[in-house]
This record gives sequence, C-alpha cells and structure tokens, in this order.
Amino acid sequence: MTDNITPPPAPAPAPATPVAVAPAKRYQGMAITSWILLIFTGLLAIVPLLGFASALMVWIVGPLVIIFAIVIMTRGGTGHGIILIILALLLFPWSFLAPAISTLLLGASVNAQEQAQEKQIINNLNKIDAAKTTWASDTGASAGTAVTMTELTKYLNGQEIKTIVGETYDPHPVGEAPAAKLPATKSLASHKGGEEITAASSAAPTSSTSPAASPSPSASADEEE
Repeated sequence: MTDNITPPPAPAPAPATPVAVAPAKRYQGMAITSWILLIFTGLLAIVPLLGFASALMVWIVGPLVIIFAIVIMTRGGTGHGIILIILALLLFPWSFLAPAISTLLLGASVNAQEQAQEKQIINNLNKIDAAKTTWASDTGASAGTAVTMTELTKYLNGQEIKTIVGETYDPHPVGEAPAAKLPATKSLASHKGGEEITAASSAAPTSSTSPAASPSPSASADEEE
C-alpha cells in the first residue's frame, strides 16, 4: 500500500523592493502670492493720483512674478506659469497708462462739478440783485444806500438763497453788484479761497463791436447830407 505523501509548500515569492517616489513639488503658494501681487498692483494703478505709485512698484512686482512663474513651470504648472508671465508683462504698460487716465477723468469730473456750483452761485446773486432793485424802487433808496439780506427776504418772491459751498452773500449798497464770498479754505473754478464772486466776475466775455464796424461821426454826417 502506497503512502500519500504531501508535497512541501512552494516557497513564498520574495517581496518586491519598494521604489522611492520623489514627492511632487507644490507651487500653490507661489501662485497665490503672484496673483495677490498682480491684483493689488493693478487695482492701485486705477486710483487717481495715488495710482502713480504703481509705476514704481511694477519694477519689483513684475520681475518677482516672472521668477515665480518660471519656478511654477518647472514644477509642472506650465499653463499657470505662462498666464502669470503674460500678465506680469502687461502690468508694465497698465501701471503707466491707468493712473494717467484715471487722474485726467477725475480732473474733468471735478472741473464740471465746480462749474455747475459756480453757476448756482451766480443764479443766487442774480436773485439777490433783482430783489435789491425791487426794494430800492419800493423804498425810494438812492445809490449808495445800504441794505441787508434780511430786508430783501420778502422781495425774493419766496425763493430761498441756499449756500452751495459754504459761501456768504453780501447784497452790497444800491448801485453795487451783490457778491458771494467763498470760505478761506475753498476754491471754486477760477476763484481762490476767500475771494468774492460777482455775476460780472464769472460772466463770459462778450464780443463788442469793433470801431471799424461802427460808423464814425463824420461818416454819419456825410450820410445825413
């Protein structure tokens, strides 16, 4: 009778030697820093006057972002790095053009606003002048007679004289134009702080007839003959 002999078990395979995998280098920190620098410098450039500081900052921010972008590309972020390089290059002209444009727009806006305020002051002066003329007619006041704003109140036909920039109104005596005095710290259009504004001082110069256009007395006499 043959004995059943169990074959010995096969030896277990030797464990595979683990392969060392180099950890992937991350670039998120550099990317976030680059975006913060680009956005901050770009937004600063559109601030009137203050934005001219970005024209100096760009010489630091631009090269720094380009260096970060190159490192990002070497760590696998090729597309991200290319975008950062393009934006860094565009930041140079932007930092010079944006402040100039925003400052010009601000100047134009302030000028238009001051002209509108000046027009409102002149409108108030015209109301005061009309009221003073009516008052002088009713009271028989002669030239040089002093008058106050309180006395003119009922001659304004219910119209209120509202201050525009903190100016004070002086009706001046009869025969003189009323004036509005600006605060010492406030200039308006072509008027300096503390200066008096009259309707005549702000009126646009009108064209007068030239002497050559008007007939001379001798010419008129010849025509009559």
